[in-house]
Amino acid sequence: MSDYKKEKNYEVRQKANAIIKTMPDYVYDYFLAREIRLSAMSIYSYANQLHTFFEFLHDNNPALSGKDIRDISLDDLDRLNDRDIVEFLHYLRNYPSEKKDGSVTYVECSPTTIQHYTVALNTFFKYLVVRKMVDSNPIELIQRAKLPKKEVIYLDRDSKHQLLDSVETGEGLSKKQAKYHEKNGARDFAMICVFLSTGIRVSELVGMDLKDINFKKHSINVYRKGGNFDVVYFSDSAGHYLEKYLDVREHIYHPDDKETAVFLNRDGKRLSVRSVELMVKKYINASVPSEGKRITPHKLRSTYAETMLKATGGDIEKVQKLLGHSSIMSTTHYVDSTEEEKEAVRNLSDD
Repeated sequence: MSDYKKEKNYEVRQKANAIIKTMPDYVYDYFLAREIRLSAMSIYSYANQLHTFFEFLHDNNPALSGKDIRDISLDDLDRLNDRDIVEFLHYLRNYPSEKKDGSVTYVECSPTTIQHYTVALNTFFKYLVVRKMVDSNPIELIQRAKLPKKEVIYLDRDSKHQLLDSVETGEGLSKKQAKYHEKNGARDFAMICVFLSTGIRVSELVGMDLKDINFKKHSINVYRKGGNFDVVYFSDSAGHYLEKYLDVREHIYHPDDKETAVFLNRDGKRLSVRSVELMVKKYINASVPSEGKRITPHKLRSTYAETMLKATGGDIEKVQKLLGHSSIMSTTHYVDSTEEEKEAVRNLSDD
């Protein structure tokens, strides 16, 4: 695993630990038991979800309002029933959240997010029941709602080429943006080409190091969600523009000798996820303004998936592997594939 990935994981785990320390000791034991199997981001997500649950109990359950969150006991949890959980899930539809400056905003969770909370609580209570720390799991009595199928948002062929034209030429940008394009055009075009050619996530793109690229094999080493190692293959076209960017990388950005990141900001440091998100939004607004609010780096990943599904005749299992997914359509079905099969279709995304 790259030093960048290790550093980011450490930062996320520190944030998660800070949240976990605000909850009872048995919550810490729960995370300690699961830490080996979970990624840093999963731990952070579960910690946030459980903290929201304990805050709700403290603020809304009359029997617990006088207690500090850390003092909510296992006996207190054992007295909860399915109605208490349902009330919490309803609370998630629109609940107050205090910012650091003391102001309050309201968070509105989507049905999918509420489902994630349900899963997190179910896993937590199962852990307590198995270890005989509580007698029952109130989540088991709750019937989970069937989630509506989400719209798959992606760029069609014409819109994809409009985007590429804008990134390559700077057409549609404001005068101020055009000045930045003069310096960053080669970098931005290489990034967009890598996105559309490999379908990698934005976190995987910013985490790329120079040593991860193999131009002879047309491949990039990436670490997927959960820290799993994978290899993706880029097209000849993407490889060409990636090489063009690397030819000017040092001259334009002046990185120090220790900087290993492929894509750099104006200070010669690794680009952040947020910077890439803003870059994509800028070019989408310039080329396909009607999609400005919908297209993100992740939707470029959807565009790659849609392109490859068509190019492979609807071979979902192959596309599953290309995207680095462990399941198809949120199922547990996993289909193995070889690197040769993935490499064989690496140029199809240029269509």
